[in-house]
Amino acid sequence: MLELDELLARPGLAVEERLLVAAKAAIWPADWATLSAVVGRAQERGVPRARIDEVLLQSVLFFGFPRAISAFETVTAAWPRDETVDGGSLPPEQQAHAGRELFAAIYANNTETVLAMLRGFHGELCGFVLEAAYGRILTRPGLPPRTRELLAVGALAVMNQVPQLVAHGRGAIALGASRLEVQEAVLTATRDESRARELLRRLRAPND
Repeated sequence: MLELDELLARPGLAVEERLLVAAKAAIWPADWATLSAVVGRAQERGVPRARIDEVLLQSVLFFGFPRAISAFETVTAAWPRDETVDGGSLPPEQQAHAGRELFAAIYANNTETVLAMLRGFHGELCGFVLEAAYGRILTRPGLPPRTRELLAVGALAVMNQVPQLVAHGRGAIALGASRLEVQEAVLTATRDESRARELLRRLRAPND
């Protein structure tokens, strides 16, 4: 298993983004010691605390409220602050349109197929994904869409959610990430080179 220092020394992914991916990945197994260590490194390297908050808010979509709340508790203990933080989403009247645009940018030609699948599972699920996940959280301007997709890649890799990993890996590339950056996000999340290679065999860029 690769250690954090080894990961931070690797080329292929900006240090700040690697730290954000590592923080996100630590939430799924409730590895609060690792989350604290990653947050400490982020603070040392001048990563704005607000970007860590965006990672934690986004983690609700992947890991649920209980994990996200525990993650906020861990980060607040490691990196205290005095002020109360609120807001940061797009204005409500912009969220639905922005969320649908982002969804289409990620899924491209598969957009209608994915929407039909979600509606087939349950209409409320489809509405929640578009309105809450995409409209309210993933369109927040605190992180660029490309970085958010790399965070999604890391989260899905650590959860071993391969179909979604492939979709969001392609989404990251569509939003400007390189294939190498996607690979490094997977490796950063799993910290296991053999497992990362296995996952990456399933991930192909849209035009490969």
